[in-house]
Amino acid sequence: MISINQNIISTILESNATEIDQLISTAKENVINFRAVPDKSGGRNNPRIQLPLSQEEINYLDILIDDFEAIVKAKPLDIDTYKELFDEEITGVEMSKYHKPFKNELLNRMGYSKLRNDYYAGYFESTGLKTCVYCNSQLAVTVRSFKGGKSAKFQVDHFLPKSEYPCFSISFFNLIPVCASCNGKKSANAVNFDIYSDDPTDLKGSLFKFRLDKKSIVSYRVNGVKEKLIVKFDDPFNKGFNENFDIEGIYSTQKDLAEELVLKSMIYNKSYLKSLSESFKILYPNKIPMVERLLVGNYTSVKDIHKRPMSKFTQDIARQLKIIK
Repeated sequence: MISINQNIISTILESNATEIDQLISTAKENVINFRAVPDKSGGRNNPRIQLPLSQEEINYLDILIDDFEAIVKAKPLDIDTYKELFDEEITGVEMSKYHKPFKNELLNRMGYSKLRNDYYAGYFESTGLKTCVYCNSQLAVTVRSFKGGKSAKFQVDHFLPKSEYPCFSISFFNLIPVCASCNGKKSANAVNFDIYSDDPTDLKGSLFKFRLDKKSIVSYRVNGVKEKLIVKFDDPFNKGFNENFDIEGIYSTQKDLAEELVLKSMIYNKSYLKSLSESFKILYPNKIPMVERLLVGNYTSVKDIHKRPMSKFTQDIARQLKIIK
């Protein structure tokens, strides 16, 4: 619910240029072969069958082949520009409805499924992203198996759906680590939100905000019943996040976490917080930024919300209750 600094992705692409260039070269060669000999697998009894291409499909492939490397590495604004070019030949809706055999074979030639199973686990591990980008309530991590391999405990969402834009199926800035629930909810729907950005305004804060209903806080302080706490999710520009991902529904199940924050706001007064900070300066001079983290039990900097589940919720409520600044 806050944009990811696109420079993180750019740095990874630059530092792994040899491996990524080989990946791109292999995928491009497969697409060139598809353009030259358009066919697809026909099963065991008929290994390959012809797949006649329309002129629009040929033109679509030509655009892709001509700028293949640039399209795979394209940043968000560049993806928008290429999208317009592809739409002139086949729009996303037309692709999903009327060009399914072509779309399915192009996805196969570009190798998305294979990359999802063996490459993206390591790639997303290197980004440092550890939570679902949409809901921030579940982990999206890469783990090492007992055999030493890597396994992705997340799904990869395509900002522009691969069912409509197979041309961007392996474009790095079109790929987003998400939980299964959010991926299923989004499906092929559009999300009105810049996931990757280099705009300081996008990276500094978030349009979306959690809060506790003020009357419910007062009620809790009187009767101590956590079920009376009411979680709100503000979407001031009507981006549709709550409707698309049922954010309030998810976070209404976390009233115990909200209760802990309310209790901390009641117990830890300004004098205590000042004392805690002073103690840290003496005992752990290099760990001063962790004072607030220890207090609320999660990351407290906006730039860190993708590192741990529930961090956006925790930060917003803690600031509302004036536990942190």
